[in-house]
Amino acid sequence: MYIIGLTGSISSGKSAVAETLKRFFGAVTLDIDDITQWMTEPGGELFDIYVRHFGGYVVTREGFLNRRLIGEIIFNHTDERKWINSVAHPILLNKARDFLVDCQESGAGLVVLEIPLLFEAGWEFLVDETWAVYTKKNTQVRRLMFRDNLTKQQAISRINAQMSAQEIRERADVKIKNLGSYNTVRKQVFAALRGRIF
Repeated sequence: MYIIGLTGSISSGKSAVAETLKRFFGAVTLDIDDITQWMTEPGGELFDIYVRHFGGYVVTREGFLNRRLIGEIIFNHTDERKWINSVAHPILLNKARDFLVDCQESGAGLVVLEIPLLFEAGWEFLVDETWAVYTKKNTQVRRLMFRDNLTKQQAISRINAQMSAQEIRERADVKIKNLGSYNTVRKQVFAALRGRIF
């Protein structure tokens, strides 16, 4: 089993790379953001922890976490962001390990862990190789504004709160440049895996 740790700054296009690896190379994929979202739903492991910490005002009338409000808090307050990471990362790490055990037992050949904060969390030890997806900052801003209905300044604040795209790229084994063309992304993925058998 060969494990790729896929990372990149927010709205850089990681999902396009993960989809290519899944579609053309049979990769089994796990998106840590999906796990996080599931765990912050009512009844999830992180839901009660967040409510106890922030207070009931982060819960909507329908009983769900107000993700937009929590996003504003953590992306504008370094201490709160550190607290969330300190609480969530150990739980998510266990989920990732459980997933890898299941993949091993099922005989998976290629596994992709999509982890936005791979380097920040220090999870490189989980994977055999790290891949970084990157794009132009103005493209990131535009995508994030559209995706999350944010102002330009809000989008920039979220991007700046993470490790810089340059540092992520420098630390990765494989770099994938995503300028919006899926065909170009696919060609880079194929080039990175040329000749490999999983």
